[in-house]
Amino acid sequence: MGLIKPDTGSVTFGGKLVDDSDASALREMRRQMQMVFQDSYSSLNPRLPIEDTIAFGPKVHGTLTSGARARVRDILAKVGLDPSQFIRRYPHELSGGQRQRVNIARALALEPRLLILDEAVSALDKSVEAQVLNLLVDLKKEFSLTYIFISHDLNVVQYISDRVLVMYLGKIVEIGSVKDVYENTLHPYTQALLSAMPSMDPDRRTESPPLPGDPPNPINPPSGCRFHTRCPYSAPICTTREPELAGGITQRHSVACHLLVPGSGHPKAPAQHVVK
Repeated sequence: MGLIKPDTGSVTFGGKLVDDSDASALREMRRQMQMVFQDSYSSLNPRLPIEDTIAFGPKVHGTLTSGARARVRDILAKVGLDPSQFIRRYPHELSGGQRQRVNIARALALEPRLLILDEAVSALDKSVEAQVLNLLVDLKKEFSLTYIFISHDLNVVQYISDRVLVMYLGKIVEIGSVKDVYENTLHPYTQALLSAMPSMDPDRRTESPPLPGDPPNPINPPSGCRFHTRCPYSAPICTTREPELAGGITQRHSVACHLLVPGSGHPKAPAQHVVK
């Protein structure tokens, strides 16, 4: 989205490089990718009624006022808000769930291909959260959207995602389909995350913390594997060499862990087969 200028690396979208030095190309690209933030109230201008908030983006990108207003009414109906009741309301007159629906409507007003949702339901009550999640699932199908859904809630991730990417201190540790990651968990950090999920089964009570210690300082992360300070399988190789993403059981299931790579130098790693 270009909200923060990257220090290194590159980003491609739709096969094209996201280049902030080309303002016109970036402007056109931004129509195709929109964002829904965590705080539904601070994301909205308190001085603008809902109609003006949602219509602002289309008008900036050249849509006539009449067309923008028609689009506002259409998209509000899509997110479950009656346009006749909500277009002249201000953010403080809405509930948290209604405000987040407005944020989703604003993001969809430009007819994007990609929606980035940053903890978009974590500030909502559980009943309202379920309604917004069901809405997002329906909108994804209706508009053929791609979501990047950032969340700490593993149940939400499992419900809404097709593929899951797990990160620890800014590094990818595991990536795969929902089925692969949840049913065939490979990385010790992912295993600890899933073991911490609350259960209604009294025989599956969490009686001890799944991970010891506290996360290291992200500004000065540990050498080698960033998880080695808390990993129960840590070995000397983990402190000196950073693991690379390698294929797991299936081709599209990858994990970054020396324990699972044949010949990595970890004492419990699988043996490396040599064919002569």
